[in-house]
Amino acid sequence: MRNPLGRTLLAILNDVARIVIDYNHVVRSGCTCGVNLMDVSHYLQLLYDYHYWANNRILIAAAGLTAEQLHNQQGHSWGSIHGILLHMLNAEWIWLRRWHGQSPSAFPSPTDFPTLDAIRDRWAALEPEMRSFVAAQTPHSLQGEVRYTTTLGATYRLSLWQMMVHVPNHGTHHRGELAAMFTALDAAHPEEDWVHYFLEQSGQR
Repeated sequence: MRNPLGRTLLAILNDVARIVIDYNHVVRSGCTCGVNLMDVSHYLQLLYDYHYWANNRILIAAAGLTAEQLHNQQGHSWGSIHGILLHMLNAEWIWLRRWHGQSPSAFPSPTDFPTLDAIRDRWAALEPEMRSFVAAQTPHSLQGEVRYTTTLGATYRLSLWQMMVHVPNHGTHHRGELAAMFTALDAAHPEEDWVHYFLEQSGQR
């Protein structure tokens, strides 16, 4: 996709990403001298690192709830904390399948994930598969177009990078809903903004 100036959106995103310092280098060295600047593929790895860090914090908090609290229907989004977590898991699963050229016609059955432990176990198995896929991408591969069909039968096509930035953003959206649900239950929940991730990774928190 090109803007009126003829530059691809991916090229623009690369320009933006290049102003972000290679964070791991800074944490290890304590200085910005000689750092490498990231392209989009490196930025995506950092984005997914944050995504799973934030997910893990939510799952730990959810483990402190009773089954009644987990399944309490709160009347918005996917109904309950359990429902949102399962939706987030299923969304990651189906997007990864699409990137591999598949278009599942249905999500896994909710009856296969009746407990938080079942969700955590499936996510633990999915995460390394997702991380491996993310790590394998290059600036060139990210520009490739992926065609997919939704569970409702609609067919679309997007650049791979556009799909891949969607997944962590989707997670952030639903973690915001989860924070509201935890608050409604008067249950503690973690802060999970990017800045908290960076502060923790740098040893400041």
